[in-house]
Amino acid sequence: MFRKIAKTVLHSAVISLFVGCLSLWGMGFAMAEENEVLPPPGPNATQGQLLQTREIDVTGDGKLDTVSLVGTKMDSSSPYYAKLFIVVSGEGQNQVVIPLEGGYGPQMMFCDFNGNKLPEIYVSAETGGSGGLSYYYLYSLKDNVPTAIPLPDPLHVTATFKNNYVVKLKLKETGKSYKIDIKEKKADYDQFGVYKDGKVVKPIIVDVNPYGLLQPIDVERDGVCEFRGVQRITGIANADTIGYVNSIWKWKDGKWVLKGSSITKTLQPSHAGHH
Repeated sequence: MFRKIAKTVLHSAVISLFVGCLSLWGMGFAMAEENEVLPPPGPNATQGQLLQTREIDVTGDGKLDTVSLVGTKMDSSSPYYAKLFIVVSGEGQNQVVIPLEGGYGPQMMFCDFNGNKLPEIYVSAETGGSGGLSYYYLYSLKDNVPTAIPLPDPLHVTATFKNNYVVKLKLKETGKSYKIDIKEKKADYDQFGVYKDGKVVKPIIVDVNPYGLLQPIDVERDGVCEFRGVQRITGIANADTIGYVNSIWKWKDGKWVLKGSSITKTLQPSHAGHH
């Protein structure tokens, strides 16, 4: 019991020290080792905030590590975090601090993606733009060495507008084609000049957004996570959603392999689970 209390107190002290350092950086101060060249101090960041923390072994030494997500704000009244940090500390380990870009509603999750029996650290934060996009980060801390794991590339789609308000969409990566009916958008597409009397007059190039959702999901229920990706397809305007590109990715032999894909008119419900 005493050890548990002491460990909690020590962790609180470590986080407090880290947060204090962030505050000093915000005021234009920083400590550095001899001959170390520091970047210019950032804008006046307010004091860092502990957003999430979890006791979990991410280094593989068999001991629980304390993994925390810390954020700093430019404006304390705003929900936007200007910077995010992953902080990993553990018994007998040097503390690791990983800086990330900021965002809204940051979340930290843990799952084994590469099958090495160790959970990786996954962080997402919304950009706040009208496209509903987010920043995503995946890190391995095996042997207490932070290693960024690349994320799967978004899929590519080409579109052909057909008569009677039908769009034929083709996934470049698989060669498969899908048809989506857009008759409910008839008035908008007539007004924009794409269709006249149901016939194609001026076809447009559709846009495929980056991942609006990149979600850990254990498809095979084997304790190893895949990624479920969702990309929005837009037509005459960003608000004009034609459909969604759905993908399932699995890490194999050092790269992401596409295990499944589809294009749907509506956003499919998720049955994902994460740790």
